[in-house]
Amino acid sequence: MGETKEQRDNEREIIGTYYDNYKALIVGLKEKDAGKTSFALALLAYLREEGINASGFKPRAGNSVWYDYDVVHEALTQGRLYGKDAKRLSSASAYSSVSTTQIEEFINPIHRLWAEPSCINPISQIPDFILDRVTLWYKDGVKNLVVENEALSADYNNADFRNIRANASTIYPVRDLKTLNTITEKYYSYAVELAYKRMLAQHEYVVIESYSDIALPWNGLNDLDIVIGVKPGQMLAYEPKKYLAAVQLVTQTYSQEEISTARIVDLIKPSKEVIVPPFMSEELLPELTEKIPLLF
Repeated sequence: MGETKEQRDNEREIIGTYYDNYKALIVGLKEKDAGKTSFALALLAYLREEGINASGFKPRAGNSVWYDYDVVHEALTQGRLYGKDAKRLSSASAYSSVSTTQIEEFINPIHRLWAEPSCINPISQIPDFILDRVTLWYKDGVKNLVVENEALSADYNNADFRNIRANASTIYPVRDLKTLNTITEKYYSYAVELAYKRMLAQHEYVVIESYSDIALPWNGLNDLDIVIGVKPGQMLAYEPKKYLAAVQLVTQTYSQEEISTARIVDLIKPSKEVIVPPFMSEELLPELTEKIPLLF
């Protein structure tokens, strides 16, 4: 992965104070609207009240250009791409050496902007995305890569989209699945690891939020202190060694890169369970924050 050996060696030298980190993984127990970000915000609020230097980390995220255009427009006018979850997590996180103008890219190094509907093109076999923004947090600077679906580029060529193209360090147009997979294998996990190492260097506590109902947000995440599964009405704590062992077993059995949480939680029992009744929107964060100690 990466570019040259010299660059890789340079990138591994992360500037910052190394803490005795605590790492919590938040996963969804249903595909949509599980409540992962709400729980992550509550946990960050609790940690802030305890005086702990903590940050959210959502390595991969995506949103729809149609259903989330307010935040898409806000980001694209700045020549950037981020989603509402990264924006909410950034407001709840502590950070120091990262520019506040790029905190969303730090918390969320990979963001995909979906077209509608978000399906697979039957000819190219490429998912119907418009752009991926991939941020590489090198020691000597930040590079933003734009991976662009050529089949849709002509449909999304207004001033907002031209801004992010103009600010990109490199643009990778893709027209077939092989090209997309090559770029993905070269840069995506690498981008996540660069950001994650830098985040560990700067924070005592990292709250890692997975995407959709995926059990592990990237391959190589193997050192956790707790796993919390959330869905409407429930928050479940899992012992991390058992959870990771189940992920490894299912991955080997089914030879899949992305494993759903449903396959994992069928194999292990939670160590703790907290029932969450429905709350009014303005009550949700403080009520969840009060329940955080019950899971630890």
